[in-house]
Parts: sequence; C-alpha cells; structure tokens
Amino acid sequence: MGRPKRHRLGQNFLVDHDVAARIVGVLADEPTRVLEIGPGRGALTEPLLERFERVLAFELDENLVQPLQQRFGGHHLEIRSADALRVDLDILQAESPWQVAANLPYSVGTAILRRLMPRHDLFTRLVVMLQREVAHRVVASPGGSGHGLLALERAAWGEARLLFDVPPRAFRPVPKVVSSVLVVDLRPPAFDPGAIASGLALAAHALTKPRKMLSNAVAPLRDAAAIAGAGLDPCQRPGTVDLEGWILLAGQS
Repeated sequence: MGRPKRHRLGQNFLVDHDVAARIVGVLADEPTRVLEIGPGRGALTEPLLERFERVLAFELDENLVQPLQQRFGGHHLEIRSADALRVDLDILQAESPWQVAANLPYSVGTAILRRLMPRHDLFTRLVVMLQREVAHRVVASPGGSGHGLLALERAAWGEARLLFDVPPRAFRPVPKVVSSVLVVDLRPPAFDPGAIASGLALAAHALTKPRKMLSNAVAPLRDAAAIAGAGLDPCQRPGTVDLEGWILLAGQS
C-alpha cells in the first residue's frame, strides 16, 4: 500500500476490530450520513459501511486512497483525497447533518477537533479517538486537572464525555501512548458567537499564566473593576473560570 505519510503525522493504524466496532456502535442511528476522517487501511470504514447508508472519507495520504477504493468498491463509500485541516467543510452543507467518526492523528488531532466543534450546522455527533491526555483536556471541568482553552471551546459548542481507553497494542505501528475515545454532541451555542470569540481570546491570554491570580493573569487587558463587574474573584486561578465567566469578563470595558 506504499509508505504512508500518516505515520509522519503521528498517526497509527487501528487494527483491533473490536475497538472499531465499539466506536461505530457509539454513533447515533440518525443521521445516516457519516464523515470518516483518516480511514487509513479501513478498520473503521468496514463497520461504518455495514451500518450506515452513506460514508464519506477524507484521506490525506493519496497512497491509501486507491487501496481503499479497491477494497470497498461497490459499497456506498466516497473517498476524497483531502486534508481535514484545509478542506472546505461547506461542501458537506448540501447533505447535512452528518456524524463524524475518526481515529485522529496525535500530532493534528487537537487542531482537527477544534475545526469541527464550531460546525453544529454540519455535524451532530463526533466520535473521535485522541491521545488520552488530550481527550481528558476536552472534557475537563473548571478547576479540574487539565481545564484550559480546549475545554472552554468544547463547552461553547457541545457536551462531551469519555467512553473508553484504547491500549497501544490496538495499533500498528504500536505507539508509546494510550488513546481514548470520546463523544462530542454538538449544539447551537448559548452565547453570541462574537461574545464567545472575545471570551476565548481573553481566556487564551490569561491561561498562559495559569498559576497567577486572575487579577494578574488578565492584566493589562482587564482590571480589578472589570473582574468584580463580571462577578469573579480576583484571587481565583484562570483555570477555575468557566466559559460564561470569561464571556462576562470580556464584556467588561
């Protein structure tokens, strides 16, 4: 199948069929259209095709596209040679909504997830596999371990839960880390998108100084009066502030 560029991107091929079946089983019955990101050698693709009417796959490595087409030819599968970080997602609009299933590369998994989460207009449910530490950051709660910008972004666009861990032996080549599968159910945001962007920008600034008190972490962008106006404690740490707190603080002049 050629030497895949996927490994250079931190991707390891899933070879455990039981894990693949568990991932596919987490997808909802509707919608029946599924976008698979990075099908690789088809471990997830096969059970997806057994369950769903329409599967569209984005595969970055052009050396893997033809073998996938040969293996699954005649099935209701469309494969596009595309980079999930750059492809125009609006091409999915005509058939939306979709679900997403993906074994995401370790090196770009976070970036791909960040690109998908705001698109509640396209996707209803994301079932993705990431490095375990990253997955825990996605679901972290304010004040909990790993709570930061990624958890705030997830809170803006959906609800997430961890499902199960996947050991290194489930992949080839065998990675040095444990992976985790999580599900993110997307929804329209509870706040104005502009307010969300402002709140996240302020949080990004402050979270570069996670050990500082909030009053120091947000300086010079906001002062003590702004913190009080948002109903926050100037002595709390940035990682304890939830999404609504950042939005309120960003709205203080």
